[in-house]
Amino acid sequence: MTAVLTKKAGKGRTDGVVSELATYFHIKEGHEEEVRAAVQRFVAELRRQDPAQTIKTGLRDTRHVVFDGGRMLLWATTFETEWDPYVDDAILTGGVEHFADWLQLPTEWDELFAWVEEAGGMSALTDMDRPDFEDNVRSSTARLKKILQDGQEQAASYFNPLGTLTMPQIVKAQNLNTAFQDVLDDPAAEEALAHPALKPLLAQAAA
Repeated sequence: MTAVLTKKAGKGRTDGVVSELATYFHIKEGHEEEVRAAVQRFVAELRRQDPAQTIKTGLRDTRHVVFDGGRMLLWATTFETEWDPYVDDAILTGGVEHFADWLQLPTEWDELFAWVEEAGGMSALTDMDRPDFEDNVRSSTARLKKILQDGQEQAASYFNPLGTLTMPQIVKAQNLNTAFQDVLDDPAAEEALAHPALKPLLAQAAA
């Protein structure tokens, strides 16, 4: 069955606000361990970044799986924004060089390298001091998106138990809960918390 492309998810499926992407690459012979090291560096770079910036891209999660005896690589990620801006923002935030670190190891790199060259070379996609840096990246990703979709398989089914909530909503709820727990622990708040209007809030806190 041919997947229908949508503005929200591209070729993937969506549950609530979250969409899935699963793209398969063929690892160059003898490069399995290099791939494992490169994808670990990629995730380490994501961890070093400001979480607010990562959330802004729409990223929900990302993982790489080496399988088929070290011959295949799966890149699976889920995101909250629309397909086109997600890829653009992921490249801008994560950095082309960090994507290229692991993408150069599958055989699909020949096509990906052509994309880099068409965009003006690696320097044009990594030099953030260039006045046209962001515009150049956003205007050059059409070929990259096609390469990703050519290797993509749509999930047969997809479920996300928090699919109705965005990461900003989840983070806000966590922050509110932490702040409210601090209030509950403050003896000076006892009188205020006794007000009937706060009864539903206290019931939620006790649940």
